[in-house]
Amino acid sequence: MMDGPFLYFVVGLIACLIGTIPFGPINLTVVKTTVDHNAARGTEVAVAASFIEIVQALIATCFGMIISNFLEANLLVRSAIALAFIVLAGVIFTRKPKPQLQQDSAEEKSFFMKGLVIAALNPQAVPFWIFALAAISQYFVFEYVGIHLVAFLIGVFCGKLIALYGFVVASTYLKSHLEQSSVLVNRVLASVLLFIGVSQAWNALVA
Repeated sequence: MMDGPFLYFVVGLIACLIGTIPFGPINLTVVKTTVDHNAARGTEVAVAASFIEIVQALIATCFGMIISNFLEANLLVRSAIALAFIVLAGVIFTRKPKPQLQQDSAEEKSFFMKGLVIAALNPQAVPFWIFALAAISQYFVFEYVGIHLVAFLIGVFCGKLIALYGFVVASTYLKSHLEQSSVLVNRVLASVLLFIGVSQAWNALVA
């Protein structure tokens, strides 16, 4: 029945698709990894970010308002998040791109971890899910427990992975001008990270 677990799955999938499509640090990282390396490495980042999205959605369902209020009140945490994004922006902007199809085994192991780190540091994820859950509650009376919660989280994972894999597929055409595309993606990703970091710092200072 549509009011059963399948509805929770569909709602989670659609909400995550909508939330992932706008350019942000995660999908830009997927694009950069695909351009610099290959589709398989970009998919690793996408899978890692999808697992983190499950955790962030679960946190929002259980402790959303508590965490939101904590972040609003804790200047140190917000400043640390802002600094992390500014540092990441600086590293990516200044790094000389090395687009290659072959990487050593130690570097290959880092792509999944890269996806975990970028996704976990995203300060917009939990607030997005708080907003999304509030919007969903206007149309559905959901209780995120048991099999319904599991179905919702599976939908979240699938929605994230489908959207990010779309970026993997779309970015493969950039491989025809590999080094030039890599520089461009580096600049765009660094700019997005810098904007997030500066805006987080500004909000922390003026709050």
